Amino acid sequence: MVKESKKVSKKISDYIDIGILQMLQDDCSKAMGLAFVTVDYRGCPITHYSGFTPYCQMGRKHQDFYEMCKQCDAHGGLQAAITGQPYIYRCHAGLVDFALPLIYDGIYMGSLMGGQIRLCRDEKEELEDILPVKMNWRNDKALNEAYNETQRVSYEKIKSAVTLLHDLILFMMQTGGRADRDMEVAGMEPVEEWKSYSNQEFSFQKRELINMKQQGRLRYFFFVMNVISQLAFQEKAVKTEAAAYDFADIMRYVTESDHEISTLGEELSYVGALLRIQKAWEGEAICYSISVPKEFWDVNCPYMVLEPLVGLSVQGAGAGEKREIEIFAEENQGDVIVRVVSNNEGITLEEMNAQVGASSQEEGFSLHDSDRSLKRIFGKRCGLSVSPREDGKAGYMVSFRLPQKKEG
Repeated sequence: MVKESKKVSKKISDYIDIGILQMLQDDCSKAMGLAFVTVDYRGCPITHYSGFTPYCQMGRKHQDFYEMCKQCDAHGGLQAAITGQPYIYRCHAGLVDFALPLIYDGIYMGSLMGGQIRLCRDEKEELEDILPVKMNWRNDKALNEAYNETQRVSYEKIKSAVTLLHDLILFMMQTGGRADRDMEVAGMEPVEEWKSYSNQEFSFQKRELINMKQQGRLRYFFFVMNVISQLAFQEKAVKTEAAAYDFADIMRYVTESDHEISTLGEELSYVGALLRIQKAWEGEAICYSISVPKEFWDVNCPYMVLEPLVGLSVQGAGAGEKREIEIFAEENQGDVIVRVVSNNEGITLEEMNAQVGASSQEEGFSLHDSDRSLKRIFGKRCGLSVSPREDGKAGYMVSFRLPQKKEG
């Protein structure tokens, strides 16, 4: 029996897992210092905002400013949809933004919107003003100060980031689509027809679908990253090659972890790759050290417990501030105590304790998630502890306990 041809879905979620897209968006924002949000073909956000600057957050609280932002987003997305190519432009508030069209099988699915940065002072690149640039907001002292703190990036870096992200997301969408077609060839039923199955059959088919899609995404993703790293090697772009390998390691850890327990070594390798990529982007604005004895690396550790601690530690780097982060561990009464020390003065101990105690509506993992995971798995005594630095310097220290494995 020949199946009728099906209408191509315009939902991005049918081609790429939104959770994976969110994680990719969050990690790229931290590594590249750019803001991101993904919108569907109607312009409605399908992900949380990643890395939005204080300037844009403050500006969007003013209705007229926010209306102009929405017009810029709409015009930028439309221009990208018309040309089918990434579109880099200057917004009404004087920042550089971009729109990456997500087009599959000739159908416009939506756009990845991003930017919120300024070009380096010596840049001669002429960008189109998508709307007349209005400077009346400079009368607002707080807005003006926030604008002056936005990051400056070279045009070449912006183009490289835009090209990499555009190609990467399209590859992930295409492999997701191929997995759907492979599922049909294998005789598996469409998602809409699963409801007629028993619960056992439903669970089995769902696992098969997820595994098939995941394998397809990862196969093509790591193929692309391998191509990028090989090109970087041939062109003697040592930093680019290292960043490509680190990014592949990050995505492998994020996408292949299907359990809530990792090891301390796996967690350290993951945040180490994140920090190396961010340092490659920010340069001397980030200085870090990870000095945990190898004998502790096989200790059980909740998945993604370190990511929010490190993310908070590097906040503000590149905006005229230098971030120093130290991660170390020591043994105490049969436990391994892990400590993350930062010189970040942008948050008080009271604010950090509030974040530990309350769930967050922000994207990604939070201090509350880390604290909850530690307590649920190892007990209340192993939760996050926020305190002043032991050396008396500005900043803070966050600590947590991990029970050591018992022999025999």
